[in-house]
Amino acid sequence: MKPEPPSVAHGPAGETAEYVFVTPELAVSWLALNIDNNRNVRKGRINGYVRDIQSDRWVVTGETIKFDAAGRLIDGQNRCQAIVAAGKGAWVLVVRGISEEALVVLDSGAARSTGDMLIITGLAERVDAKDVGAIARLHTAYQAGDVKHAASHIGGSYSLTKSELAEAVLTIPDIEFAARHARGMYRYLRLPVSALGVAFLEFSKLDVDDAAEFFNRIRDGIQNGPGDPFLTLSRRVTNDLQAGGARRILPGQALFYLFRTWNAFREHEALVKLQVGSNQAGFTPIPVPK
Repeated sequence: MKPEPPSVAHGPAGETAEYVFVTPELAVSWLALNIDNNRNVRKGRINGYVRDIQSDRWVVTGETIKFDAAGRLIDGQNRCQAIVAAGKGAWVLVVRGISEEALVVLDSGAARSTGDMLIITGLAERVDAKDVGAIARLHTAYQAGDVKHAASHIGGSYSLTKSELAEAVLTIPDIEFAARHARGMYRYLRLPVSALGVAFLEFSKLDVDDAAEFFNRIRDGIQNGPGDPFLTLSRRVTNDLQAGGARRILPGQALFYLFRTWNAFREHEALVKLQVGSNQAGFTPIPVPK
């Protein structure tokens, strides 16, 4: 049985659109046609695409690889780079014959955020979507060992593709409840909601009753004088915030504060200081919750 011929759609000004299975060899040839002033490659995005392709999570989203009327690649270099790096082909939608007038408005629309994606796919309610996404990213990074010390943060080359984010949300138990709980706790302790959510998830796995007491004491402001872990935590966060932008509380720093306080609370230990360390002396590792 002969394969069906490719179906090509034609636009009003001679543009064409078709689905193409792009092999690494084809991607290399397309990259050779890249326009000189195309945007810089985004390594974090490419790495995410590579993971999706190699793990068979790549899906056709309708986003296109575009060529102008002269045959130059004007959009899609990150996807091409990823196919080459993955050493494995992928299906993409290809549009050819884009006019110079169209280049002016290319990518001018508002991109959907990961929160938008979670809402559209039904993985999170609108009120929770942003927080669910942030908790999923930090939780995944922490579990992967990418948040090691008090100065760790997620960003830069570390990011989740939308497919990976969706998988994380589906596999982390009670993540929506954790997001609502963390958002509520933020009123009493101004740490990143992502860190509050991850702490809630990790503490609840160890002891649900102690987790409830831990956060209740923060909410109710129950502090028993010098050496009380909750007093030390409250003072440290307050001091950091009063110091302004120079002391922005990063997710890793927040996890260090919460995990160190939790361990002191569980072990009935006096806690006088929460020291994050420095570039010169090294930053304090984030303890494992006990």
